[in-house]
Amino acid sequence: MTQQSPRPAAEEAATGVILTAAGYDELARELEQVRSTHRTELAQRLRDARTFGSPGDDDEWLAALEDTAVDRVRIAQLERLLATATVVDESPSSDGAALGSLVWVQDDAGRAAQYQLVGRRAAEGNGGQVSLASPVGKALRGARAGDVVQVELPNGRTRSLTVLDVRSGSQELAA
Repeated sequence: MTQQSPRPAAEEAATGVILTAAGYDELARELEQVRSTHRTELAQRLRDARTFGSPGDDDEWLAALEDTAVDRVRIAQLERLLATATVVDESPSSDGAALGSLVWVQDDAGRAAQYQLVGRRAAEGNGGQVSLASPVGKALRGARAGDVVQVELPNGRTRSLTVLDVRSGSQELAA
């Protein structure tokens, strides 16, 4: 299910999210789980709440209705994400660092770091994961080993990073 979009990156970002095949599959699994398992549980809760009181007065009934509404919103959100997603290949590219790449860098002070470039939806503050939309991600996108990139920091200053190695996300970097 891996495909490479011919659209430029700016256009991709405007029309949807960029996902790896694994990220796309994860969202598809979540959609299926919400549609089937969770909705079945909510339907049972609604039936149970109906049997114990009138719909307008029962807190359990109202909580089940609220959960149903939340599920409907999440289903619509996941459907929209999957419909507009661009799935990109994680294999090594001659174009340099891209989504899913592991990038080993060193700053001017000699401190080394390893980053994995991820989409906005995948960046959860996990150590080493950097969104392509972040200042570091923007600077590293397309970089190759030996490149020196300038990261524009939120305070207006810049930070130089020397790219030591770039590998696909399925490969590990040697320390």
